Amino acid sequence: MAHVRTQIREWLKINLAGSADAGPRVFARRTLPLAKELAPTLIFSIQNEMSVDISMSGTQERTEMLRVTACAKGDADETEDQLDRMALFVERVLSGNPCMAGLIQTYAYQSTEFSFSGEGEKTFCTAALTFALTLFTQRTHAETAL
Repeated sequence: MAHVRTQIREWLKINLAGSADAGPRVFARRTLPLAKELAPTLIFSIQNEMSVDISMSGTQERTEMLRVTACAKGDADETEDQLDRMALFVERVLSGNPCMAGLIQTYAYQSTEFSFSGEGEKTFCTAALTFALTLFTQRTHAETAL
């Protein structure tokens, strides 16, 4: 069985697909730049993980930082509206299944960071949402969420 992080990434790839704006364009840890004719896209990655042993038997509490970045190209209001719709979609997916089918115990929304770059023909815009995921594993079985 794969590491629990791998299982979380697989869950995200399946469940983040289907927004009205990004559709199937959901990528795990894809680097920028994206295609010149970028259609709205969601990119996600697990940025960091911290772990604390919480029992003598080896139970660990892990906190992972999930970053989901909505990307779009275009002009002001329309593109910002796309970013907001994609962010709302992501938040609804997570709130609709807050345990990610039993892979995590809970999650907490942390922040959204916006970025706008007007260096190309169209403004490249992103909204990066950060969530803290809390999960439990055994020290000797990092592939099984408790």
